[in-house]
Formats: sequence, C-alpha cells, structure tokens
Amino acid sequence: MPRHSMTKPILLITRPKRSAEKFLARLDPTLLTKVDVVLSPLLEIVPTQAVVDLDVSAAVIFTSANAVQFGPPGQGRTAYCVGEQTAEAATAQGWRVAFAARDADDLVARLSVDAPSGPLTHLAGKHRRGEIAARLAQIGIETEVIEVYDQALVPLTADAQAALCSQTRVLLPLFSPRTAGHFAAEFRSVQNLQIVAISAAVVDALGEKAPVDVIIAKAPTGKDMVQCIEKQLRTYSLA
Repeated sequence: MPRHSMTKPILLITRPKRSAEKFLARLDPTLLTKVDVVLSPLLEIVPTQAVVDLDVSAAVIFTSANAVQFGPPGQGRTAYCVGEQTAEAATAQGWRVAFAARDADDLVARLSVDAPSGPLTHLAGKHRRGEIAARLAQIGIETEVIEVYDQALVPLTADAQAALCSQTRVLLPLFSPRTAGHFAAEFRSVQNLQIVAISAAVVDALGEKAPVDVIIAKAPTGKDMVQCIEKQLRTYSLA
C-alpha cells in the first residue's frame, strides 16, 4: 500500500473490509477529497461453518449483515432484524423482514408485544451484545443461538500506526465496543485524534484512553454515523 502524503487530515476506518467499503460508499465523495483514507480493519469476519437447521424455527433474528452473509438463503421465511442495513441484506437474500428494530432493546420490546408463533433462531457472531436470546427466554420466547461467524482481532496496519503517530489530524469512527477496546490496546499515543462513536458503550470500551471530546452519534445507526462523519469532514479544508 502506498504511503500517504499526511498533508491532509486522515480518515481512519477500522471496520472489517467489506463493511468499511460500504461505509465509505455512503459518504459524500466530494467531502472525501478533503482527507486521506486509511483502511486498517481491526476485525476479520470468518465463517464458523456451523450447521443451520431451521426446521422448527418460526423465524430468525439477524443483528448484523454478516450473519445474513453466512446464513442460509431466506426462501421467503420471516426474519426480525436490527438495523436498516441488516434488513436490506436479509431482503436481498430472500428473507421476509417483519421489521428492522433500532437496537437489541427495541427488538426485544417489539417481540414482547407481538410474539412469534414458535421458537426463534438467532443467527449471530461469536461476540455479541444485548443478551437477546436470554431476554426473550425470560418472556417465554424460546430462542436458539447459532454462531455463524467469528470476529477475529487484527492488529493496526503500519499505515494506521504511522498516521496515529504523526502530527496529522485523524478522524476515527468506531462502531463497536469490541473494536474500541482492541483499538485502545493497540495504540500508544495520539497527537490529534477525533473519535466518533456509535454509542456510549463504545466510549466506555476505550477506557482511560478515551479523548475528552469524543462525539457520540445521536442514535446507534449507520445513518447517524454518516451524518457525524460528514459534519466533521465539512470542517476540514485542504492544506
């Protein structure tokens, strides 16, 4: 990968490669000319090769597009999703999306009001939050969890380390507490770092290394993260 000039601010993207590319594609291309983009995935999404048997399931739960990718085709079956992008991915794979919840709390609340006709299967990653299956079980909705992918930790690239050690401004969106915690363990010091976090839980995961001026998205959605990043990009001018 070629070295960056470091004359522009840097937009450091640490999402898995596929998610990083999709996020960048949602940003205003004109605004992206104001920064050098450095890709340094901190997680690698890998399939677990788990056997998925949905014969007794009334519907499935998807909390990420990665689970959709590594799950079976929908064939018209019902899916309850968290997030619009997850819902879009599920629809593209032939699932009939009943709704796209805002987050895990919203999903559990909706299902408590409109309970499914039978047991559910949560197709998920090995590392997840929200305790969805346990919370649904408490309200009488049997939910099996099948881990269809893993999120392996990956170190920061040399380009990312160089950017963080430079005097150049670095804009860093963080989308998950696990990524944030791993990032905090990876870097030693940062001169000019602006973090945009998808939630307060992400800031908590940074621990003592969290800058005092972290920006937190209004809602934990990709759309709100895009708006936050674009707002920051508008404040940058070419050197």
